[in-house]
Amino acid sequence: MSETGDVITIDSVMHGAEGVTAVYYLPGSRPAIIEAAPATSLSHVLAGLSAAGVTDLDWIVLTHIHLDHAGAAGHLAQRFPRARVVVRAEGAPHLVDPSRLWASAARLYPDMEGLWGSMVPVPPDRIDAVSSDGVVADLGDGRRLEAVYTPGHARHHMALFEPASGDLFTGDAAGVLLAEVRAVHPATPPPEFALEASLESLNRMRALGARRAFPTHFGLSALDPADLFDDAAASLRRAVAVAEDVVAGGGGAPEIATRLLEDELLAIPGLAEDTALARRLSETTSYELNAAGIARYLTKRGPG
Repeated sequence: MSETGDVITIDSVMHGAEGVTAVYYLPGSRPAIIEAAPATSLSHVLAGLSAAGVTDLDWIVLTHIHLDHAGAAGHLAQRFPRARVVVRAEGAPHLVDPSRLWASAARLYPDMEGLWGSMVPVPPDRIDAVSSDGVVADLGDGRRLEAVYTPGHARHHMALFEPASGDLFTGDAAGVLLAEVRAVHPATPPPEFALEASLESLNRMRALGARRAFPTHFGLSALDPADLFDDAAASLRRAVAVAEDVVAGGGGAPEIATRLLEDELLAIPGLAEDTALARRLSETTSYELNAAGIARYLTKRGPG
């Protein structure tokens, strides 16, 4: 757990790895967490909240419903019965009935229980389904969270902005930024990745003038937000260009994954030698998932 101003970063130790997925605790008169982590990380999240002195929550706010961000939402809603669960309207039905989300993810992961645990449904009367930008959580003391719709990574993705502090919680919309790497690793999983929407979402976040950015993977950005968005856009364009080159040569998703890995090993100093860091970076969102998402995007887009 680490504290940065009014934001406490709780490491969910996802899949046993530190520094992969964060849950952000915002203390105050109406305390909130942003993200819930997977159910397999529940004990780590609860321990982090306990260490921060949390006895209750007003808000459980999700950037989107992918399992590494929302898998434990139902468990946490049970643990904190006063909390409202805030999510984009497109994702809300999957919190009420997780079966379709679970079945979709099962096509990508061979060991669902081992990786993700189990999803507990959230009662519909506990959910605030967000369908437009604006204030979605009153944190008290003049602070609030504003939703900013940021599709591209997923159609149900939103970033959260706290205007008083200038803090922006980007979820996966600005990709992955590990402190040791200082270069953006894109997050382009299937089935909904779209380059154009992702780039537009980066522009929407840039327009907020945030002072600090907190990607879910992982922690306070070491880059100025404007530089983060520039690097995120460049990394997305580069990944798609790599995939286009592979497809033009007759390759598919496996070959794209290999090329994406080779590209980052060359682009990021020291990554090829630091195998532990390379594994941790892949744990945030794997090259195979990124390749599958871009391959699907290129198929849907057609000839560019």
